[in-house]
Amino acid sequence: MVPAVAGVYRPRHPERTVLYRVIFHNFDRFVAEYEGRFEKEYGYFRPIVKDVVEKYLDCGNPHCGFARIRCPDCGEERVLMFSCRTRGFCPSCHAKRLEEWGEWMREQLLLDVPHRQVVFTIPKMLRSRRRWIIWSSSPG
Repeated sequence: MVPAVAGVYRPRHPERTVLYRVIFHNFDRFVAEYEGRFEKEYGYFRPIVKDVVEKYLDCGNPHCGFARIRCPDCGEERVLMFSCRTRGFCPSCHAKRLEEWGEWMREQLLLDVPHRQVVFTIPKMLRSRRRWIIWSSSPG
């Protein structure tokens, strides 16, 4: 593993992931064929979907914008690529948002107590199956 050198930009290369390559090579064809193949079953193609995918494809791309940031104390400079900030779709941005949300929960919302309560909910359409599974697997 190569140690990180201060001041050297190391891109995360989303274009090397399978998700990125599949979307990059097939999304235009998907949009072109959506109406004929999928609209009847899934409804019209919402324009927000195309916007989110295009933002994802530009996420972390230096050609789509970046900021050069400098520490006022030590003068160290770094390059920060602009992100798409699409939660739920871009794995990188979503992971960052989850991390920030977890920190907020821990620092602001949850009391510092030695116990936690977790509530597990099951969608209504699966509840009858859950009862059947519990009853059929119970002894005797």
